[in-house]
Amino acid sequence: MIPERPRNLPLEADYRLLASLLEVETINYKRLLRLAWRQNSYMKRQDVDRLENNAREWARYLPAANESRIAREKFVHALATHFGITIPPGKLMDILETAESGTRDNVLEKLNDLKATAVRLSRQNDLNRELARFCLDLAEEEARIFKDAVLKDPSGCYDGKANNTNLGPGGVLVKQA
Repeated sequence: MIPERPRNLPLEADYRLLASLLEVETINYKRLLRLAWRQNSYMKRQDVDRLENNAREWARYLPAANESRIAREKFVHALATHFGITIPPGKLMDILETAESGTRDNVLEKLNDLKATAVRLSRQNDLNRELARFCLDLAEEEARIFKDAVLKDPSGCYDGKANNTNLGPGGVLVKQA
């Protein structure tokens, strides 16, 4: 994975590859972030069909995000091992010590973009988790109310031929989140 060269002598190509790996990982996480934003919107609108499609998209793109993270982690580990650095406690800055300033700045810019995207994705996932919990609690409460109303007066919901009536709380249930 790392080209042959004297120990502890990094190549600029290594840093360019690292910047590229960071950029690919960021692109994958930004795609997931857009899906997380959409998920939030669809939950608020109770748009089950779009939520289902969004979940399929998430399942489609999550493996690529995981693969890009693993590839970057393996490359950083290989670089660190080659340079005799143990991460942790060492940091990426230890690997970048000998990089030209422009190259180092480029890698750090990509790293900061990745970190910011990961924080935003984590925050949005937390918000979505709370919203989903609220939606489930609401659905549970509505189901309990419906059940109580139907059990109190089942004859008010259906006529003698098991058709819905316009009386009481029965009516038609619709598919909603």
